[in-house]
Amino acid sequence: MILTCLSFPMGWFGGGHTERFAVAVLFCDFVFTRLVAPTAAGHELVAAAEFVLTLIFIWMAFRSERWWTIAASAALTLCALVYVLDWTNPDLPRIAATSAQIGLWMVVYLALVAGVGERWLAGEKPVSGAALWRRRSAVS
Repeated sequence: MILTCLSFPMGWFGGGHTERFAVAVLFCDFVFTRLVAPTAAGHELVAAAEFVLTLIFIWMAFRSERWWTIAASAALTLCALVYVLDWTNPDLPRIAATSAQIGLWMVVYLALVAGVGERWLAGEKPVSGAALWRRRSAVS
């Protein structure tokens, strides 16, 4: 939880458009997970949200020029596969699946923090509050 609470402001205030988009998506998933997890169908809804999140991060990995999106996509893909393993193997203890998912989520947040750190070390400025959110034009 500490890593999550540190990575959100670091990504938002110190990152570029890719990092800010990732923080927005991860924050929405974080809130959604906390709201639906205690419900009766919470496990299935969280799994569906995680599959959607995985697809978003795979899309980001193909669209952005950042290495950390690939690492986060790989960790989220493995995390989604843990849900599949949990459904197909009823003998797997729930604590083992949860432990694997917590470790993989730490990789996602660490990748985001490392991406922001890379921007800082490279001397790239974070996105300002007045920056426009529009697609970059193709430069020939």
